[in-house]
Amino acid sequence: MNYLKTFLPYLFGNKKGKSLEHSIPEPSLWETLSFEERLMFHSLKNSLNQFIRSIDLKALTQKEIYHLFNFLDFLKYDLKEEVKLLFSNEYRLFSEATKAKAISKNDLQELLDFKNGKLTVFAILTHDRQRPGILVVRKPDGSFVSFDESKIWSIPVLGLSGRGLPFHHSNGSTPAGVYTIDSVMPEANKPFEFGKFRRLIVNFIPKTENEETLKSYLPDNHREKSWWKASVLGRELGRSLLRIHGTGRVNPNPLTTFFPLVPTSGCLATNEASLFGFKASQDQRLLLDTLMSALNLPKTAENESKIHGLLYVIDFDDNLTALRF
Repeated sequence: MNYLKTFLPYLFGNKKGKSLEHSIPEPSLWETLSFEERLMFHSLKNSLNQFIRSIDLKALTQKEIYHLFNFLDFLKYDLKEEVKLLFSNEYRLFSEATKAKAISKNDLQELLDFKNGKLTVFAILTHDRQRPGILVVRKPDGSFVSFDESKIWSIPVLGLSGRGLPFHHSNGSTPAGVYTIDSVMPEANKPFEFGKFRRLIVNFIPKTENEETLKSYLPDNHREKSWWKASVLGRELGRSLLRIHGTGRVNPNPLTTFFPLVPTSGCLATNEASLFGFKASQDQRLLLDTLMSALNLPKTAENESKIHGLLYVIDFDDNLTALRF
């Protein structure tokens, strides 16, 4: 059983889920679980305060410290303040990342205009992630891929957690920030989960002093902002296996605000739905072909592995139609 997928939504996301219909393992087994799982079960059993008092906080790893922050609201006030004071530097990042606001039109325009010399994908999303955003592609020369001189190429994209979890939890929504795109998966397997076409591999920017590597991909005006720190926190929490992929799953509810797209376990989802008897969309295929074309590569299966660039995942607070490309 994947305990995090089963019980985290109950604590932090979908309170109406089936989480508590599953049996919680016996406390004698908890020591064999991950630190995050132990925090979760102690929270469910109202024993978190006793557990935290029983361990050596100074022996926690960076990853464990950030996981502990996710459970601060289950601690009594005095212990909560003690933890925040003990790990003040880490808590500063956690607070800045989780409280970051969606960026404005002017800030987004600066990102779109900033030339980094690399193939760049922008996933521009709504802050609550409840509606599809758009995905656009910029060539290494700084020009955007377009259908013609008047219309920029784009596809819909969704960065929403299927478990109703925020970005700083396992299986939460895709964290906002800057990433590298590092080729594709070796094969298009598991089509029900990931669609008919190969999924793009998305990696966190490696940690450097003061995040200078990540900041080098930002305009000067953005380096002290907080919108991109979600990806830093996601990296420190140990989130992994982020991808851009389609899915063979079907959204059966046309009343959902993100229809026909399907939420994931943290990846960016493209559309492969078949609506009202029409031919299924193949947005993931379109994306792979567009990225190869932007790199001046023939659109072949062999060249999919040569796709490398940057990905900006952005929470935007305004109307997408107001942007200039």
